[in-house]
Amino acid sequence: MRHLQFAISLFALLLSTTTQSCRKETPVTVETEKKVETKAVAETQAIPVAFSADSAYQYVCGQCEFGARVPNSEAHKKCAKYLKEKLSSFGAEVQMQTFTATAFDGNKLNATNIIGSFFPEKERRVVLFSHWDSRPFCDQDYKEFQKQPVMGANDGASGVGVLLEIARHFQEKAPNVGVDIIFLDAEDYGDPHGETADSWCLGSQYWAKHPTYKKKPAFGVLLDMVGGDQPYFGIDFTTAQYATDIATQTWRIANSLGYSSSFQYQTTSQLIDDHVYINEIAGIPTIDIIDFDTRRGFPATWHTHLDTPENISKQSLDMVGKTITTLIYKE
Repeated sequence: MRHLQFAISLFALLLSTTTQSCRKETPVTVETEKKVETKAVAETQAIPVAFSADSAYQYVCGQCEFGARVPNSEAHKKCAKYLKEKLSSFGAEVQMQTFTATAFDGNKLNATNIIGSFFPEKERRVVLFSHWDSRPFCDQDYKEFQKQPVMGANDGASGVGVLLEIARHFQEKAPNVGVDIIFLDAEDYGDPHGETADSWCLGSQYWAKHPTYKKKPAFGVLLDMVGGDQPYFGIDFTTAQYATDIATQTWRIANSLGYSSSFQYQTTSQLIDDHVYINEIAGIPTIDIIDFDTRRGFPATWHTHLDTPENISKQSLDMVGKTITTLIYKE
């Protein structure tokens, strides 16, 4: 995942959406922390199923045991089979959306979006995303490591691990809505120099142009890098622009569960992540829960050889998992 190198304050965001008439005719607003405080008590409730951070962590490790899941690699093929089998074992109808993409360096990538549909008969649906591939090189690392692929325990596997743990409980307790879980491929094979347009998020670009759903989801949630220590989950520009209501609801749930130190009501830099294309092409209002702080950037392990299971925080997996679990079962 990559971000554009500028910060946008909430004031600037509101100003730009009212004076430049981007894609919304009404101003973009994000509920402030003070307003949320008055609702926190009412929102607090027991987690409807027993989300297990230990289990989510094992799913992270299960992916990393194959190695770095770089498209065209043997580890990539084996992990695709693993994810398909896991979703199927939890009761999903699974589709393997294969496609060929041309990377910024000219390589032809054999890629697969893995789609698990739960309760396909239900009219109201939500969709949960995470990318499952790994970056082919550690471009943010010391020179000696830069040609190595990234293991991607946090940048990829953490979000997938959380979603697998959520899916594990669907047969135990069905939510009121149908849920589609989509593991997107070829997200992290982007141009490190930013010179190639739309070189990132190739799987979400393909899916947004060739959607697999029968009933369009009401909203989406993207998880990216949710397993780092002491994460900072702000509200990025695209989330605020397209999915204000669901962002407000999600951050309110997180705060009511005691996670206010991580889920911050602050607008961060504009980010290039899968949700950009899902919002702009597929038209599904989708939020991005991603560890990014405008002041410090991404976590220290980002695009380095240190992005391994040893540096995953179960506490972070737990807070994100319980927040999204509550969000789904409140529908």
